[in-house]
Order: sequence, then structure tokens, then C-alpha cells
Amino acid sequence: MKKSAVLFTGSLLVGAFAVYTPLASAAQTNAVVNYSAGTVVFDPAATLPKDLNFGSHEIQSKTDETWTATSDGAQASPATTGSVSVSDNRGGNAQGWNIKLVQTTQFTAGSNTLTGAALSITAGAITNNVGNPPVGPNITNTVKQLTVGTTENVMTANASEGAGETSLALQKFTLFVPKDHSKKAANYQTTLNWTFSSTP
Repeated sequence: MKKSAVLFTGSLLVGAFAVYTPLASAAQTNAVVNYSAGTVVFDPAATLPKDLNFGSHEIQSKTDETWTATSDGAQASPATTGSVSVSDNRGGNAQGWNIKLVQTTQFTAGSNTLTGAALSITAGAITNNVGNPPVGPNITNTVKQLTVGTTENVMTANASEGAGETSLALQKFTLFVPKDHSKKAANYQTTLNWTFSSTP
């Protein structure tokens, strides 16, 4: 018997798989904050002493005297301290500012004068919270003796200085009274005038 061969043919279809790549895209968000010019304020926290009490003392003429202003005048009590402060939030600070001080008169009691009396201020360092301290004329880290009627530059910010919160420490107030001037039994007083200007 004649055999017949049957040829089977077939084909294998291999599907091609496409890889999906997303298209690149971008978006943005704009953020904004706006500041308006603020103000400049002298002694914002009211840290300047209102009174200086050098105490009550018996008259004597043998030795010079130096008295410290304290909370109640007693020399063993805490010394009176304070600070000279400026809050400058004007922005840009192109103007600068200045603080001056003058002792208006000698210590007096009616027609009586405490001749030779000299008031001194011990000042500490200047601090500034934004790294912009004033470097104009000042009494930083000195013992400044006041001369009656003479105006002193306490702290000066030149143009572009003194932005933010600035403070000069006042560490002590002392009063020198010489032995060789007569004194009356009286309550002697004087006034210190602090003047602030928004330009140096």
C-alpha cells in the first residue's frame, strides 16, 4: 500500500508589545507675600527709668560721696537699670535715627544748688535683632559723665542702619558729690531730657 505523507505546517505569530511612555508635562504655582512700610518707635517697651533715686544721706564734708540710683534709694538695694530702645520697621531704613540726652540743670532745691554734683551713666553694649546695629556716635560700653546743659549723642543710626529692634543697655546711674561744697538739708532734683529724631 502506498503511504501518503501529510505535511502539517503551521506558523507561530509572536505579538509585538508596545511600551507606553507618558508625555512630559509641567505646572507652576506662584506664591506672593506683600509687606508695607511699618513705623519707627522710640522706647517701645518703656524701659527708660522714670525716676533715679540716689537715697537720703546725712550731711558731711570730710569725704567725697558717690551714690548709686537704686529701687528705693537704699544703697544695698538693686541698682536701677534700663535701656534705650528703638523699634524701626519702616523698611529700607534710608533715613536713620538719633537719640540725644541732656541734663537740663544742676541738682537744685529751690534756690539751693548741689554745687559740683556730677551724674554718670554706665552704658553696656548695643544689640540688634536683624544684624543691622547703629554705628554712629554713641556711649556704648562707657561710663558717661553728664555735663549740665551739654547735649550728648546716646545712640545714632546712620542711613541704612538700625533697622529692626535696637537696644542700648543702661547698667547703672551714679551721682558724685564733692566734699568741699556746702549742702543744705533739702531734696535736690534735676531732669534728664531724652530726645529722639528719625534722622541722624
